[in-house]
Amino acid sequence: MLKAPVITVASNGKTITAIPAQWASGAKSTYKWLVNGKKASGSKNTFSPTAKQKGSKVQYVESVGGVNSPSNIIIVGQIFVSGAASLTYTDATSTVIAVNLPKTVPANAKATVTWFRGPFELTDATGLTHEVATADQDSEITASISFSAKGYSSASAHTSGITIPLKERKYSLIWADEFNSAAGSKVDPAVWVPQNGDGVEYGNKGWGNKERQWYVDSQSSIDATGALTINATRQGADAYNCYYKAPCEWISSKFVTKDKVGFKYGRIEARIKGSVGTGTWGAFWLLGANIDDRGWPGCGEIDVVELLGRDPKTNYGTLHGPISAGGGRGGTIAMDNGFSSEYHNYTIDWIPDQMTWYLDGQLYATVNKTDKDWVFDHEFYLIMNLAMGGIFGGDVDPALNKADMSFDYIRVYSINGVGEVIKH
Repeated sequence: MLKAPVITVASNGKTITAIPAQWASGAKSTYKWLVNGKKASGSKNTFSPTAKQKGSKVQYVESVGGVNSPSNIIIVGQIFVSGAASLTYTDATSTVIAVNLPKTVPANAKATVTWFRGPFELTDATGLTHEVATADQDSEITASISFSAKGYSSASAHTSGITIPLKERKYSLIWADEFNSAAGSKVDPAVWVPQNGDGVEYGNKGWGNKERQWYVDSQSSIDATGALTINATRQGADAYNCYYKAPCEWISSKFVTKDKVGFKYGRIEARIKGSVGTGTWGAFWLLGANIDDRGWPGCGEIDVVELLGRDPKTNYGTLHGPISAGGGRGGTIAMDNGFSSEYHNYTIDWIPDQMTWYLDGQLYATVNKTDKDWVFDHEFYLIMNLAMGGIFGGDVDPALNKADMSFDYIRVYSINGVGEVIKH
């Protein structure tokens, strides 16, 4: 015998067909169909099981000169799939992976694909193709296919894996503010706009966080070291009346690049020395430039860093979107020596499907694009401020009278050519 017989399910999903064996002698063979090991009626090439035979094992046996050659076994009522499933790239840039279905699949069977990154299911990936994401790098991608049809038990197939290589990131400087003006100078008005007050003028009293300060741009200047320093103080704050129906408790500064300079993707890095004292809340962050049309959190918020005086050895990096809202998504990292005694580099890598945070070059948090909370695919503007108190800042120490926060520089880089500066 050169080749054993093979049985398959016909395209109608009901009839079982036989491909006869190949015999070296060319002699005529006899055949029989077996159902659960017992002989059953069927033609030489086809067998039509009945509804009562559902779940039974069907086999075809050919014989020549007392030599039997059995076929594979098919279970009645179970979808029959023959051949292997596989994955291949569909394009020369290796950015899209496709599932190649097994050679034989009944026409009435529906294929449902589940994709995996390592052992974890990719809940946002459906269909026969998967667009390679940044999060897939340095991981193996596989797929499991389930075949279903009314009245039949399902069948499944699994692919071998494709390992996605880790892509090196190359950075190129595309924008910077080094704050190198003469001591006593203010921020560049072509870049930065002060947002003075307590938020009432912007329809956002207490800046949405029950903060205790009144922002005044005069509370910041370039210092003798070549850094922009924001000085928060109680002195002079009572000259302003805050939203809490009393003289303000603090004055500080806040600046934004809104309607001046916008950014979309890239590495954004700031070298900052944080403020000390319980109740201080220094931050370097971004808001969606569409905030006037789509309010927070729908516009998106990217917190490169938030530094809390009550927690002086922790760095917070967070995204806020329409699903995560105030809770946000991101992470923290402990700082052995704290953030107030020396400068540290706070960085995000923002690409179309991923945000990663770094402290002094150490990656500590990652958020991937997975659902509708990702609203980070448009222009954003920069914000730097030193707030006092508020929901996240916490109660201010009554003995605290002043605080300061310094920015040595802010730099923006493209990542492998991805990154944009929008000047208005």
